[in-house]
Amino acid sequence: MSLFLEALPEFLGGLGTAVVLGFVGWLLRRRVANVRRYTLLSTAGPDGNPVYHLSTLPVGTVVARDINGRRERFKLTDAQLPDRTFAAEPIDRYV
Repeated sequence: MSLFLEALPEFLGGLGTAVVLGFVGWLLRRRVANVRRYTLLSTAGPDGNPVYHLSTLPVGTVVARDINGRRERFKLTDAQLPDRTFAAEPIDRYV
């Protein structure tokens, strides 16, 4: 019985550490899960690839980006594209 009582503080300390680390991991995953990658439709960077935008803002938010030296506004949507990014539609010009 004395062996159990001597080991109890170490066991409880390890259990508490595991619970805290699990909680911190859950918080980090929850925070990272809210980040979405958007493809700015009808845009291309200097290398010819699409321009992407990372955001935690909700769907329907309007964001402004500098594209090829011009300020353009895009509306974030919940439409998922085949490359698993979400679409950001241009507002200030026709597509």
